[in-house]
Order: sequence, then C-alpha cells, then structure tokens
Amino acid sequence: MSGAHSILAPSSAARRVQCSASTRAEAAYPQAEDSPEAAAGTAAHWGLAEMLEGRLVDVGQVAPNGMFLTEEMIEAIDLVHDDVTAELAPYGMRPSQGMVEQRVAITRIHAESWGTPDYAIWPSPTHLLVYDFKFGHRVVEVFENWQLIEYVTGLLDERGIVDDQFVTVTVKIAQPRAFHRNGPIRSWTFRASDIRAHINLATVAAREALGPNAQARVGPECRDCRARHACETLQRAAMTACDMAGAPQPFDLPPAALALEYRTLRRYAALLDARITGLEEQAFSHIKAGKSLPGLRVEHGAGREQWTVPDKVVIQIGRAIGVNVANPAKAMTPKQAVKAGLPDAVLAGIVTTPRGAAKLVEDDGARARRVFAA
Repeated sequence: MSGAHSILAPSSAARRVQCSASTRAEAAYPQAEDSPEAAAGTAAHWGLAEMLEGRLVDVGQVAPNGMFLTEEMIEAIDLVHDDVTAELAPYGMRPSQGMVEQRVAITRIHAESWGTPDYAIWPSPTHLLVYDFKFGHRVVEVFENWQLIEYVTGLLDERGIVDDQFVTVTVKIAQPRAFHRNGPIRSWTFRASDIRAHINLATVAAREALGPNAQARVGPECRDCRARHACETLQRAAMTACDMAGAPQPFDLPPAALALEYRTLRRYAALLDARITGLEEQAFSHIKAGKSLPGLRVEHGAGREQWTVPDKVVIQIGRAIGVNVANPAKAMTPKQAVKAGLPDAVLAGIVTTPRGAAKLVEDDGARARRVFAA
C-alpha cells in the first residue's frame, strides 16, 4: 500500500467543501509519523486487502509496518470479508474479482484529484459496490459521505458511464470498533445521477482550494485539520465562543430561542475543541524539541499493561513453564459465539442490545433526505 496522497485526496473532501483554504494550509503541516492507533489501522487495512485478494491472514501475522495482527483486527477483517462475500454471492462472484486499494483518477473533480478506495467492484454493468474500511472508534456516517462520493465519481468515469441515471450505487462504511445504532457496516444506495449536485460542489471546492481565492470557513471539519493550530479564522471563532459563554442569558427561554442557543453553543464548543487539540499538538511538538512552555508541562498517567506479542504466544510461553495463562472462563462475544456454532435460536434468548443514553443531536435534515430518497 502506497503512503502517497493526492493534494486533493478524497479523505479530505468534506473538509475542502467546508473550507477550501484548508488544502494549502494543511500542505504546510505534513502528516506526522503514525501514532499507535494509526499504525494499527494501517495493519488492519493490509490484512483486509490480503483477505479480499484471496490470501488468508491470522492472529500474530506481521504486517509490512511491523504491527502484529491482533484478534480484534482479524475479527474486523472477517466481518468485512463476510459482508463482501454475501453481497457478491447472488452474482456468483468472489471478492478477489474486485479492485483492492487500486488507484482511481477523479479528474471530473480536478486534474490533481485521485484516490484509492479500499474495495470496489461492479457486480453487474449497472451496479457499483464500494467499501471504505475504518478501524478507528469515531463514528463516520455513510449517507452523503464526501469521500465515498468522490471515489464513486472516479469509478463511474473510469468505467465510461454516460447514462448515470441507470446505474445503482451502493457504498458502505465498515467500522467494527465504532458503536452505531445501524451496526458496524452501514450502507447508502442511490442512483448515480443523484449525486450530480454533490459532484458539482466538490468540483467548485477543489478548484477554489488550488486557486487564488480559497476561503477559510469554520465548522465540524476543523476538528481534524492539521493546520487548525495556525488558523486565524478558527482562533477568532474560538474567542467569540469564549465571549458568548460568559454572556448573561435569560433563564426561561422560549422553545425556538432555546433550540437556537443550544445549536449555536454546540457548534462553538466543537470549534473550541478543535482549537484546543490543535494547540495541544503544537505544544507537544515544542516540548519534544526541548522548548519550555510557561505554566505547562507534560505528565503521563499509568497506562494499562498489555502484551507486546500475540495472546497465543503468551499462552505457549506459559504452558512451556507449566503455567496456564489462558482464560477459558471468559465468554466469547455474541459474534464469536455465532462463528463457533451457537445457533441463532439460542442466541436470541440470551443476548440483548440495550438502548444508549438519551442525548440531543443536531438535525441537519439528512435523515429526512435519506427517507425521501429511499
């Protein structure tokens, strides 16, 4: 897997549509070396690519980046591979017949735009199936996902599709470690013609991003921008948030005013968080370089002990010296139990999915649009 990225990478498409100035700003702050979480994601992606291409992987195998494949990674890989297999079964196709992390030009968006979908396949001449595998914990929504929209744009053009209204597209986001009410694999199915407006917006954003009049705009995407610590627009928005937080407000607000203030403060809270995390990264960089920051220091808590080798190696070491370090008393997860052969009828009586805590969320109309589109 190549580590190269387009300056107009689909993975940053949502940020570019929000803030076209982010593209050149981020270019001034290249991606730092992989964190342990990012390295684990890279290893999991490699394992999935191996499986989709027909090569088996197992716990303890070493990925090209030196990371061991863990049991959690293998479970995630199996989950996605099984879903792809089930999608292709009606067509008599195998996962290995698809495109695994193959570079796709997205010239309709911009001549400099290209990307590498995790998996894509045409089960039929009028049906495109695309997967994006994410091993992190933060939930990413599939509906109107800009990264997938750009992948689809390139794949349609690569296929030479002209009558896009007759093509059905199914895009899926697989997040085995992120809790979502719709499960770890979520899909959005639409006619290719339905994203024409999205393609136009992405095209305008890409041209603006590399042109002389790129615009800086704050919003949710500031959270992951590598240049957020150096962004004057975000800084001003954060300072405005501080002023607003201290302003007196009437206690008994009418419903419309309450909803407006709640949405506004949530938006500003996100901007403050983006600004804070950006400054934290810059602070750590200064301290790592030996610079002193007045009133600040780094303190490490006690982390949780963990093995540096696969569990089966630890168990084998224990057996060699007469110590049983396995834990057979611990029950498998429900998904593991199903794979081990526990019937669904038995599972139904002993498994429950409790409701999560109630929380207020912003309604941007996406849910209604999705229902209407269906």
